[in-house]
Amino acid sequence: MLNRRLHERASVAFRVRVTSVSNPELSATGEALDISKSGMGVNLPVQFAPGSLVQMEIADSSMHGFVAYARRWPQPSEEPFARNKVWVDAPDSVTGNAANSIVFQTGIEVVDVLIGVSGLSQLLRATLEETMPHLHLAHAEQA
Repeated sequence: MLNRRLHERASVAFRVRVTSVSNPELSATGEALDISKSGMGVNLPVQFAPGSLVQMEIADSSMHGFVAYARRWPQPSEEPFARNKVWVDAPDSVTGNAANSIVFQTGIEVVDVLIGVSGLSQLLRATLEETMPHLHLAHAEQA
């Protein structure tokens, strides 16, 4: 199969909370699947409109970006080994007992990042520095 992707992707498994900036009631927890030079791929249980400005929270880090696309995608029948049990039990997450549920594969162009101090945030920082070297990363202690 021909790979039509513009940029190489780094696989990740971060739990992420995505919230619409213009409509904060539209918010969902999902899983960040990959990060590339242009943005982040996330599976979510709700659909965000392309062009929407969203805020993403991973651990104690916060990012802003624009939804590039949101495609309906069948959820895999088996959970990847990297998922934490807390994710599986979350009521509004993509993971859990709904093996045949529909998720939305969502591409988000990342434009602004505030990196927290937790260990998970430092892993996120390292991944972003490698995949998005052009992106300025602000650190929480500098904010």
